This record gives sequence, structure tokens and C-alpha cells, in this order.
Amino acid sequence: MRVYPVPNRCVRDPVSRSPVDPSGLEVSDFSPFWLRRLRDGDVSKLSPDDQEAKAKAHLAVSSEAEAAPPADHASSETDHNQTEAVS
Repeated sequence: MRVYPVPNRCVRDPVSRSPVDPSGLEVSDFSPFWLRRLRDGDVSKLSPDDQEAKAKAHLAVSSEAEAAPPADHASSETDHNQTEAVS
């Protein structure tokens, strides 16, 4: 598998002791060291360009979710107002 560095983190190849290059590093799929780095989020299987695109897509989705009020909240507020008017 090929691993790429994650922004703001520096991970060194345990064999060569050099930092993982932004162009990636080919490593064993079964290496406990690299599997831990993946699990901990220190490296990624996505290239830096793909990481950036994924981050932008995530920001777009989360900003859309914040802009729209939840449907349940709006309907419960209406129900609450109707209940007060009947009382």
C-alpha cells in the first residue's frame, strides 16, 4: 500500500529514518508500524490532493447541515404553540 503524510504531522520511515515524502511511500500491507500509523491518523492512504478534496467536501456538507434547521425541531415548536392555544 502507499501511505501519504497528513498535514501538520511528521512521520518517519522506521527503516530509513527520513520523513514520509508528500509523494507517498510504498509500504507493506501487513506492517504493524504502518497499520498503527494509519489507525492513529498519522498517515493516510489518500494522496494530499485527495485529502484536500475530501476535507473541502466534508466542510461543504457540515456547513449545509448547520444552515438548515432540523425538521423535528420546527414541527415540535409548532405543536407546542398549538397546545398552548388550546389550553
